Amino acid sequence: MEILGYLTITLFAIWCVSEIVINLISFRNRSSDLSEGADRFSYFIVWFSTVPPIGFEYLIRVRPNLVNGFGSLSTLFPLLGYLGCLVLTFGITIRLVAVATLKKQFTLKVSIIEKHEIVDTGIYGIIQHPAYLGHLASLLGIGLILGNLVGLTALVVLPLAAILYRIHVEERALLRYFGPAYQAYSSRTKRLLPGIW
Repeated sequence: MEILGYLTITLFAIWCVSEIVINLISFRNRSSDLSEGADRFSYFIVWFSTVPPIGFEYLIRVRPNLVNGFGSLSTLFPLLGYLGCLVLTFGITIRLVAVATLKKQFTLKVSIIEKHEIVDTGIYGIIQHPAYLGHLASLLGIGLILGNLVGLTALVVLPLAAILYRIHVEERALLRYFGPAYQAYSSRTKRLLPGIW
């Protein structure tokens, strides 16, 4: 197996472990949830927009009759694979930094917890939703590594739509709880992409 293959397997394993750790942190933190029903199924929408496209992209990759078929990006390898590894590493890092910055306030479901505060330090001083940026970057990286345009599109477009819905739900809950303080924070920072949106 070549270096790119080992790197890909290692990074995918790290991504899987990081998501398990994030789930465990969220499970620990949700015991103080004061906002029953604020999530509006956004957790499940994000999950269903992420997991099936990863499986779809992987199936496209391993099916020998589809590898060089419609949507194949194999002519761009290994460069595209290394770029995907870089983007995946960026995504994992941003997501873990976001979770570490929120500490006990981090949950996978939209929640207001006891003694909830607006976090505007670190990466949250630049963008409001860095964990979602990390999630989307990780999926983009996985899509680039697996190398099929159809799968890559599914792996980016579906989760992006779900994340945009989730951002709407989360901002509504935070605005309802914090009022003008959250409006002021929102006016100082961008939602997802520094300096853009």
